[in-house]
Amino acid sequence: MQGRTMKTSLTVVCLFWGLGFLGCGSNTTSSTLDPTAFGEEFKLSSSDIQGWSQSTAVMSFWTGKGTELEIRIDGGNEPYVTRGCLVAMYQDLVGPDPQACEVVVMDFGTEAHANSMFTYEKQLRSASVPIAQYDTSAAIGSATLGGVSVYAYSKALYFEVQLTGYADQNAAVSVAAQFLRILESKAK
Repeated sequence: MQGRTMKTSLTVVCLFWGLGFLGCGSNTTSSTLDPTAFGEEFKLSSSDIQGWSQSTAVMSFWTGKGTELEIRIDGGNEPYVTRGCLVAMYQDLVGPDPQACEVVVMDFGTEAHANSMFTYEKQLRSASVPIAQYDTSAAIGSATLGGVSVYAYSKALYFEVQLTGYADQNAAVSVAAQFLRILESKAK
């Protein structure tokens, strides 16, 4: 009888974990383990932010599993993989000339893993630029020459938005916040 109760309890725990009710899973669909489906879920189109469209450069849209990140990052994948990246999407966008943006969305499987990646980047980059409408414990930016790099997480998802080509950093931060809101709205 004790073995049957344990089996039933384990089944219930697995069901709740799979549905994201234990606070350790993402609220994204099971398609998140399929890189193509994940990428299509978060891919930005020209109708998402007016004036922006996908770059025509090679590898301007890439999806893959966390263990395949070295294809896109060229050796810088270790911090992502060790913190639990399961699947990722990279998209390069072009805006009003000379503005450009790289958008990264990753599913880390748990909020704790996504937070770990966010905290790592925040400390590594000494990020301190607040992002409007976001608490600095969930989204923060790092000033770059002509733009901003923004790091954020929500549930098990981790985001990076890197903008270049701006004379005014405040304008870049405002656009980055728009990108974050759109990406969060695409999460199911």
